[in-house]
Amino acid sequence: MFRYITKGSISFIMLLSLIFFSGCGDTENTGANIVGNNIVSAEIIDDINTSVMLSVIKASINPAATNAFGYKAVKIHYNTSNQEGKSVTASGLLVIPSASDAYKQYLASLGKAYSISMICDNHGTIFTDAEAPTNVEVTNGMPDYSVAVLMSGYAGFAAILPDYVGYGNSDSENHPYILKNASAQSSLDMIKASVRYMTDNNILFNGQLFISGYSEGGHTAMALAKEIQENHSSEFALKGVAPMAGPHDVEGLGNIEINATRTMLYPAFLAYLADSYSQAYSDVVLSDLVNETNTTMFHSLFDGSKSNVEIHAALGLTINYGFAAYNANVLFEDSFITDYQNNVNNSFRVRLAQNSVNNWTPNVRMNLIHCAEDEIIPFSMSQGAYDNFIANGVSSSNVTLTSIPTIALAQQVDSTHPFVHANCGNEAYGAAVTWFDSIRQGN
Repeated sequence: MFRYITKGSISFIMLLSLIFFSGCGDTENTGANIVGNNIVSAEIIDDINTSVMLSVIKASINPAATNAFGYKAVKIHYNTSNQEGKSVTASGLLVIPSASDAYKQYLASLGKAYSISMICDNHGTIFTDAEAPTNVEVTNGMPDYSVAVLMSGYAGFAAILPDYVGYGNSDSENHPYILKNASAQSSLDMIKASVRYMTDNNILFNGQLFISGYSEGGHTAMALAKEIQENHSSEFALKGVAPMAGPHDVEGLGNIEINATRTMLYPAFLAYLADSYSQAYSDVVLSDLVNETNTTMFHSLFDGSKSNVEIHAALGLTINYGFAAYNANVLFEDSFITDYQNNVNNSFRVRLAQNSVNNWTPNVRMNLIHCAEDEIIPFSMSQGAYDNFIANGVSSSNVTLTSIPTIALAQQVDSTHPFVHANCGNEAYGAAVTWFDSIRQGN
């Protein structure tokens, strides 16, 4: 899981120093994207000027920064559907950059005008509703959703940040955790609503659309790109996709983690997966999977009110709150583990396979970004997807595998933040936004 970007990585700052002032794109619409009719309402929750943003960027991203974009943070309320196909009103954060007069003059000196490209970023696993993008922005009353600060305030992209079904406006719904269709749908509909808002408010969108996401969001980014290519290619023209550290081969990850002798590094992730699939599929029965007999209590752990620490404690995983302290059979039934490992028709295993997104043929430029020694979502998740894409005929010039060496994180991994997976977010987002900037037109 990753949400916040923090100062502390020299290579990250060096990467970002290449972004600013490199360009914002052509005024010409270079990609025809549908203007949605599913927006319910919108409200401006932050309006930050360039001087305030510069102080934030100096403090959190690059102390040497001399320029920044201001931004407006807009809470979008929009219609989408849940896992069952029922219409729900969801929410998300749309962050729109505003250029300083100095930057506009700089562009004019190059014969360019200011227009905006967009990134739909899909966040990593969260457990509490307070961590949803719109709630983070509202609660802090300043630019504190750091992915938006990077993408909009620093790099000049509009950032589309869905809360996801199950959080924000739709917090009474089950969150479709690592369920590709519902996850892709809510992000797709957020893009449509965001394009509508920008169009209705005369904000010059140049049609260049990018997709990113980290961890759970990496899986969602891949699912969203696949859904657009296969079912909405006439509605959207993607420029690039950067899935980061995603569990793209969900079945393969299950084969690793659901093992009686396997130490669980982060049990709440696995528990959330079991709960999500039991809510989505009638042939996945929670009481057959987990040792906890009170399945009503188990499900309530994922209602958005409890932190990972509270979840681990409620499941009796109290030593270090479950981190690297228990084998998988403390959470899962031994009989279930045995059947999962030996029966390819095990219903949970079949459903995991159905939600894998690692074997198709993308026709959009893609950069799979992953830390080499990620211990939560192994590098093999991105390597395997890359290998499949190449085997399926995708050109190596169209798909890239970016491995981030763990040495880049040496100053960040400590007893408080022990996991490479979480600490890698800084480097991954820096690499993704730098790559998006390099391929957006008008540079």
